[in-house]
Amino acid sequence: MALNDPNYSELSLRQLLQQYAGILRELRNRGVIRTLNAPAGDLAEALVARAYSGDLPGNSEKSWDVKTGDGRLLQVKSRVISKSALSGPIQFSIFRSWNFDSAVFVVFAAETYEVVAAYDVPVGAVQTRSSTSAWVGGKRLTLSLVGLAALPGCIDVTTRLQTAFDNLEGDADLAD
Repeated sequence: MALNDPNYSELSLRQLLQQYAGILRELRNRGVIRTLNAPAGDLAEALVARAYSGDLPGNSEKSWDVKTGDGRLLQVKSRVISKSALSGPIQFSIFRSWNFDSAVFVVFAAETYEVVAAYDVPVGAVQTRSSTSAWVGGKRLTLSLVGLAALPGCIDVTTRLQTAFDNLEGDADLAD
C-alpha cells in the first residue's frame, strides 16, 4: 500500500515533531528501533543483527553492537546521506574502544532511508585508517564510499542488508 505524501508545509513545527515522535514510538513498538532517538543507528543495528543472524546486547554495551551467529562481535556505524552527497567524504561517529572483530558501516539515503551502501571492515583496517579526534576522546573514520570499499579486508554487504531491510516488514517477531 503506497501512502500519499502528506503536505508537511501545512503543519506547524509542533505538529511535525508530534508526528515524528509518534512514528518513532511505533517503530519502537514494532521492534525496529530500541530507543526514541533518531532511528538511523537503531535501524542499522537491527538490520545487521538480522543479516548476520546475530543478537543485540543491552543498550549500554560499549565496544560492540551485534554478536553474530558465529560469535563475531560487530560495531555498527551508520549515516544518513543525501544522494547528491554520496560521492564525497562521509564522517562516521567516534570509536572509543576496539574490542570488536569488524565494523559494519551502513549508509542510508536521506530521501528514503533505503540502504545505499554497507561494508564490513576488519577492526585493524578501521584502526589504521581512523584519525584521532582529541576533543571527543576517540578516533574517527572519514572516507568516501570508494575509499571505504578499498580498505583491506572490506566486504560489500549492501545486498545482504538491503535484503534484511526488505524482510523487516514481514518479520513476525516485529509485530509482537
